[in-house]
Amino acid sequence: MKSILKFSAIITFLIISLSSCSSDDDNLNLEGDINPERFENMEIGSSSFQVPQFSPDLHVDFDYTGKTKVKKIYFDINPINASEPNAGEMEWNVSKHLVPEKYYKDQLNPNIHYHMAFDPANENKDFINKIRPAEGTYNLKITVIEEDNSESLITKEFEVVKKFLEIEIGHDYHTDFGSDKLHTDFMYDAGNNTVSEVKYVLWFKEWRDGENKPIGKWDSVETIVPNSLYQNQKKPEVHYDLPINPDYPKGTYWLNIYVKESGEDEAVKLSVPFDIE
Repeated sequence: MKSILKFSAIITFLIISLSSCSSDDDNLNLEGDINPERFENMEIGSSSFQVPQFSPDLHVDFDYTGKTKVKKIYFDINPINASEPNAGEMEWNVSKHLVPEKYYKDQLNPNIHYHMAFDPANENKDFINKIRPAEGTYNLKITVIEEDNSESLITKEFEVVKKFLEIEIGHDYHTDFGSDKLHTDFMYDAGNNTVSEVKYVLWFKEWRDGENKPIGKWDSVETIVPNSLYQNQKKPEVHYDLPINPDYPKGTYWLNIYVKESGEDEAVKLSVPFDIE
C-alpha cells in the first residue's frame, strides 16, 4: 500500500512539474519554437523560402500578433547544408542581428518587412555585393521580445539557389533620368526544367496625384516579358528593354523578376534595386 501511495505521489509531482514548465515556456513546441502561432504570412526571399544568390540582401516579411507592443527583434542565421564556398562566397553566419527599431517601435501586432544585407560593408554602394552566401540550406531564427519582456521565437529553413547568372540592370544598376526604357539582361538556369514565364514588377514611390497609391507610397507596374525570349528553354539568356515612364523622378527603384519553371507551383523571385539619376 505504501508503495502504491509513493508511486502515486511521484506521478502527481511529475504532472505538476510538467504543467509548470509548460506555463513558463508559454507554448514551446518540439522544434524549440516559442509561440510560433504568432508568426504568420512569412516570406524568406519569397513564400517558397528560396533566395537567389544574386540578390543584394535577404528579404524577410511576416505578420506578428502578440500581447503587448514589440520592443526588440533579432535575427540569427547559420548554415545547415551549404556547399563549399567559392571565390566571393561565404558560409553565412549571423548572430543576434538587431532589426532596426523603426520597423516596429511602439507597434502592436506589426507587419515586419526588412531587407538584411548579405555584405553589410558594401551595402548601398552601387548595389554590388563583393561577397555572397554559398548555395545551400540555412536556418533563420527570429526572436521577438515584447514590452512585457515575454519572448517569441521561430526557426525556418531557407535555400540559397544559384538560378540567376550574369545580370545586367541599366548601366551598373543606373539609368538616365528621362529614359523611356530600362536595359535588362540575365541568364537563368532552370536545371532539368524549362522556363514557362518571366514577369517583371517595377516598384516606385508614387509622385502623382490621383493614382493607385498616395504620393510617397510604393506603387508598382507589372510586365510579362515576351515568351519568345525564353519559353521551353532550360538555360535562356533574357535580353529585354523594359518600357518605363520617362517622367519617373530621380531616386531608387526596385525591379522584381519572377521566373516560373515548368512543373513548379511558384516562381523564383529576384529583387534588384537601381537608380534613376
